[in-house]
Amino acid sequence: MTYSQQLGKIIANLSYADIPANVVRKLKTCLLYGTSMSVTASDDRALLDAVVELHSAPGKAKTMVLPLQLTAADAAYIDAYRMCSRGQNDTFADIVAHPGCIVIPALLAVAQECQADGRQVLTAMAAGYECLASIATGASEAVVKNRFRATSVFGVFASTAAVAKLLGLDAVQTANALGLASQLSAGTMQCWGEGTPEWRLQVANAARGGVIAARLAQKGFPAASKALEGDSGLYAAFANNTSVAPPQWNWQTPSVVYKPLPGCLINQGPLYQLLTLQRQHHFVADDVKSIEVTFSPRNANYPGTKNYGPFDSPTGAIMSCAFMLATGLRDGTLKLTDFDKHYGPGAIHELSRCISVYESEEITDWGSKIVITLNNATVLTDEISDLSRFAFEWEEAEGNLAAMTSEWPFDDAPTRYQKVKHLIQHFENAHSVEVLLDLLRP
Repeated sequence: MTYSQQLGKIIANLSYADIPANVVRKLKTCLLYGTSMSVTASDDRALLDAVVELHSAPGKAKTMVLPLQLTAADAAYIDAYRMCSRGQNDTFADIVAHPGCIVIPALLAVAQECQADGRQVLTAMAAGYECLASIATGASEAVVKNRFRATSVFGVFASTAAVAKLLGLDAVQTANALGLASQLSAGTMQCWGEGTPEWRLQVANAARGGVIAARLAQKGFPAASKALEGDSGLYAAFANNTSVAPPQWNWQTPSVVYKPLPGCLINQGPLYQLLTLQRQHHFVADDVKSIEVTFSPRNANYPGTKNYGPFDSPTGAIMSCAFMLATGLRDGTLKLTDFDKHYGPGAIHELSRCISVYESEEITDWGSKIVITLNNATVLTDEISDLSRFAFEWEEAEGNLAAMTSEWPFDDAPTRYQKVKHLIQHFENAHSVEVLLDLLRP
């Protein structure tokens, strides 16, 4: 069988009983994390109004937070756009891709149309997350080297697999859906270098594309059987490689990590190291002479990482290692509003000049080394080899998310959050997603 046919068979035959308990727990954590990010999304009214105006076909699917009821495709687009807007997403670090902000909006939208229950949604989430990991493993590094964004190239396969499972497509239909998804895949990283916001559209397109690909396959629309591994297939086009190994279904979802703070994942490691050393040694910004951060060559040269402000938009600040660490150094934390308020001219950019980014072959991808030199000649160092520290279990993730309820746009936010948490914790017993959507709306 071809790659898409193999995956189609696995996805079509997947049942809730097949999913390991630790995977179910992680999926619930991802669902709580993703919905919380949507509720606390960045306030970019002009851009959001443009997105809503162009994706407003009426239908049965309620959107999160915004009081709209649209087709599943348009609801998925708008919700994905909002969910990723903090730059704070769950992530398969090894393949540099964010599944939740694509899979969850697509599933919640389609689940309303087909009246799916919580167990069906969790099963479909598993299909989406694992399909993304299966397809991207072995190809993601080459995709990133070619300056495509891995989330935009592979994300549509996650939403397609998830929606196909939710709709009950058979193996042939699911394989066709994945083939069709290859025609809805792409997105470059030029936006990171210039600090423009189309990275949100990449996520929105991937969520909407999954709904479309699965629905077309349900209607009998065919696709190339070697859409992935063919001579002119996805791997050849995006990864210069037609020999990626057949997809392996290895239950990689438990390895998903979370960004504890908003901003680029690459910068989360050194920011965590900085804040930890600051708490341990009680220094403030005025005490610091210099901060040196060393990444692997891949991460050091990811577009936007080495940039300094002022920036033309919040996107530039979201990607900048110097900006994120300077803000953390000054304030002891980093908030979403810091990107919106301080990306332009201001004192934070002067402080950021004491922070330098280097690269070394000795540092592993997602590892980082930080060297802080204080004015009194004290030198503080720390090094991590990966981001496994951020692969939070339910309890730690839930504690972090509970602290964010002050950012929820509801007067009864703490009460709502507790209801959302309880519902998701027992989501396999939910009769529909309607209650969850209602808790996430005005």
